[in-house]
Amino acid sequence: MIRMMMWSPQDGDARFIATMHDFLSTYRLQAATTEDFKAMVEKHMTSGMDLDGNHKMNWFFNQYVYGMELPTYHFSSEIIQNGDSPSLHFKLTQSGVSATFKNLMPVYLELSDGRVVRAGSVAINGLITAEQSVPLPKSAVTVKRAMINYNYDVLCIEN
Repeated sequence: MIRMMMWSPQDGDARFIATMHDFLSTYRLQAATTEDFKAMVEKHMTSGMDLDGNHKMNWFFNQYVYGMELPTYHFSSEIIQNGDSPSLHFKLTQSGVSATFKNLMPVYLELSDGRVVRAGSVAINGLITAEQSVPLPKSAVTVKRAMINYNYDVLCIEN
C-alpha cells in the first residue's frame, strides 16, 4: 500500500525505491522497529499521503499495522461527454470501519485502446460517501470506465 501511495506517473516507483534503499542503508546489520520504518516512510512521503496535515503517517500505521479494521468500498461512476471535454462523475462510499478511519483510494481509467491508467487518488475520511465531478483531459482515446483499486493497492473489501 505504501509503495502504491508513493507511485507517480512521472517517477514510477522511484520514491518507494529510495525509501527502501534509505531504510536498508540506515539499519544495515541493526535491528529496526516498525516505528523506525514509519519514520523512514514519513521522511519520504508525498504531500498526498499527509491526510492529517502533520507530515506523519499515524493514520496509516494506526489503522493498517496496529489496528484491525477492514474498510468496505462501493464505487460508482459515469463518464459524461461534454463535447470534446469529458468529465468523470463518481461516488465512493467507505463503510465497515470507525468514523475516524481515513484512506487514500486510487482511481483508474480504462481506455478504449485497452490501457488502464491511474487518474489520481481520493482521500476519504469517515463513514461517508464522497461524490465528485472531475474534468478529464482531452484525448484521442476515449475513457470506457473508471474503477478503484485496480492493482489491489488498498487492503479492503469492494462491493
